[in-house]
Amino acid sequence: MNFKHYFSLLALIFLLNSCSDDEDCCAIPPGEDKEAFEEGIFVLNEGNFGSGNSSVSFIDEETGEVQSQIFNSVNGTSLGDTAQSIYLSEELAFVILNVSNTIEIVNRNTFETVGQISENLQNPRFATISGNSLYVSNWGDATNPDDDYVAVFNLSDYSFESSIAVAEGPEKILANHGSIYTAHKGGYNFNNIISVINTSTKEVSTEIEVGDVPTSIILDGSNLIVLSAGKPSYADVETAGSISVVDMNVNTVLNSAEFPTSSIHPGNLVQSDDRFYFTVGKAVYEYQSGGDLPSGPKFRLEDVESLYGFNARNGMLYAASANASFTGNGQIFVYDASNGSLLNSYEAGINPNGVYFN
Repeated sequence: MNFKHYFSLLALIFLLNSCSDDEDCCAIPPGEDKEAFEEGIFVLNEGNFGSGNSSVSFIDEETGEVQSQIFNSVNGTSLGDTAQSIYLSEELAFVILNVSNTIEIVNRNTFETVGQISENLQNPRFATISGNSLYVSNWGDATNPDDDYVAVFNLSDYSFESSIAVAEGPEKILANHGSIYTAHKGGYNFNNIISVINTSTKEVSTEIEVGDVPTSIILDGSNLIVLSAGKPSYADVETAGSISVVDMNVNTVLNSAEFPTSSIHPGNLVQSDDRFYFTVGKAVYEYQSGGDLPSGPKFRLEDVESLYGFNARNGMLYAASANASFTGNGQIFVYDASNGSLLNSYEAGINPNGVYFN
């Protein structure tokens, strides 16, 4: 655990001397309200692998203002290498850095550092909270299919509690009534399960077989909606994507629907109100829980260069678009979910991969 606090003057000096020419650095003016990020959107920018240029941007949708590199500007230090995901708790934001093998913990309204986890992580991916524990999925050595695990940390002091061995490729992870559900894409290989961890015993209680390469999991009452991409064309055997509905009361698949051809590989399942949306390439599809698979797309994300992240809120869809070269700044496009009309766009950092609502 490593605690870091910096004076605002140091933060401002660092920002003015560290911003690259291709990044729109927007410093937080001295004396600005410390709750500056209380209401708006965080954009996680992955940066370039091995370059240590990950960042977080903040969008104020009311004013249209975008502040870039807010972790750097508030704390006077760089974020790290290859930002993977953010988990938002009631008061904190946990920013997971995959290559840095680090989790930066900040106040979600001020983005001031309150702690850091830098041990017992190897290729960390996603996180969730149950009780007083933080659960983090890890690939371990990505070339070794047998060393994947979920790391458990105490939220009181961020100390390491335990390591739970799981099957290869744990990714998206969420908590529900004393259980942790983890989707296993397969790391460098392919997998097709959801593992269920008992938070009392800190052990895997069961594994649920779903479609190949589950990429997204969403809670829907007592059900878990699982979107699986299917094996890609370069696999030994290409397989179609699918959507499965899991009854979490008994941890079994209630129903599963597979796409008609093996060349359809959906991704990015999100929810807004009672509607679910997913993408196939740049095409957006609408889905209702337990219903039939849609016969065709609702609309296409024509403005997006490379779809790198996707989320939904209040009838709007937020698409994170990486620059075509994956080296310059990306963009966030906001669409009306009912008809696909473009409502707004904002500049992001390098390779924006996630949109999070504060």
